[in-house]
Amino acid sequence: MTQSTARPDTAIVILAAGQGTRMKSSRPKALHEVLGLPMIGHVMRVAETLQPGRMVIVTGHGRDQVQGWIGSQSWSCDVRFVEQAEQRGTGHAVQMALPELGDARDVLILYCDGPLLLPSTLANLLDARGDGHVSLITARPPDSAKYGRVILDDDGRIDRIVEHADCNADELAVDLINAGMMAVSRDFLVDALGRLSDDNAQGELYLTDLLEMARQAALPGANYEADWQEVQGINDRFELARATSILRSRINAAWMSSGVAIEQPDTTWIEATVQIANDVTICGSVELRGATSVGTGTLIEHGCVLKNTSVGENAHLKPYCVTTDSSIGNHTAVGPFAHLRPGSVLHDKVKVGNFVETKKTTMREGAKASHLSYVGDADVGPGSNIGAGTITCNYDGKNKHKTVLGKGVFIGSNTALVAPVNLGDDAYVGAGSTITKDVPGGALAVARGRQFVKEGWVAAKKGQE
Repeated sequence: MTQSTARPDTAIVILAAGQGTRMKSSRPKALHEVLGLPMIGHVMRVAETLQPGRMVIVTGHGRDQVQGWIGSQSWSCDVRFVEQAEQRGTGHAVQMALPELGDARDVLILYCDGPLLLPSTLANLLDARGDGHVSLITARPPDSAKYGRVILDDDGRIDRIVEHADCNADELAVDLINAGMMAVSRDFLVDALGRLSDDNAQGELYLTDLLEMARQAALPGANYEADWQEVQGINDRFELARATSILRSRINAAWMSSGVAIEQPDTTWIEATVQIANDVTICGSVELRGATSVGTGTLIEHGCVLKNTSVGENAHLKPYCVTTDSSIGNHTAVGPFAHLRPGSVLHDKVKVGNFVETKKTTMREGAKASHLSYVGDADVGPGSNIGAGTITCNYDGKNKHKTVLGKGVFIGSNTALVAPVNLGDDAYVGAGSTITKDVPGGALAVARGRQFVKEGWVAAKKGQE
């Protein structure tokens, strides 16, 4: 089976009400991150690929936090929320979602802790149901000891699900288990949920009872077997770390297949939201996070960390640069050991060198700050050069002020530019100056004490000792 086209008649229900006690955290389980994105975000992104008519999120523990994060993102389909205030099982959770299913004909039920799901698996699960009532994802874990067993009939459809404690010897020999996710026809779901019973040891309504109801209706559930690594749920921090490692390897392999050179994939971290052109080279221990994009031909050397940063074509990030909420132009060189803080915009052919820090600064085409400088709240004109040890004194203890350099300005080493201050085109500043007033274009400004030399001073001082 292959992935089908849009599914506007499908509603997707995502169960996200659990606390996740084994995480031992005040954060809701749904919001624990895998490669920089909450688990529920991964599930929703995959669900979006089906182009469903609607997604319904069942919340409970940490409702406001979960809804807040989802509401802060942009989604391609209608997203609704319902609350499962009382935790009475998976069947009860889906009951809460029924009023929000809209005109859906098919319902896909997922869990918030499945960040490794693939779009093809969800499409195949829907297709597997065919004209039946329900289809279920099953899998074969390396160790099935703690799981209930899925027993198939002679036609390969689901006869029953037996909890581990209730299995006989023959059933324990079966290694096929229930992964939880299912596709259900809307009409059958509404009827079956109304007939669920909580007459069990936990006093809960179990969604798995739908399989027995389907068998009784002479339409036993369809089995879609998926890879265990993809469909396993995440219940503790060990499993969270394992899922992160799996997803990281999967993403790195996909980028290498598309023409990106990753020299040390085992040490490279690329989040799912990153975009990379072909012929990019990424060295070891690089992290690309958030809404980062990298243009073709760019080289990112060892130890760089980029977050929400756009990088143009044929740029060069030398080792151990850190950039956040910034933009780097074509043929621009950064580092080594440079720090671009939020609001840094480097145009084409800019050079920001070793131990240079920028913040809320625009450096226009060809501008340079090659060594040991802090450039904050500044606009540096094209072709301007900032000498080693220069700082923009942008903070007066209460407010931030701006420094503006025109075209072709030359700043000598160890200069302090006390904002607000403007330097016109082609202005020069002598090394060691403290500039507190505007400098006209084409002028030389020198603001330092006159050098004083007293010969014989050292001998005279020693004679007094």
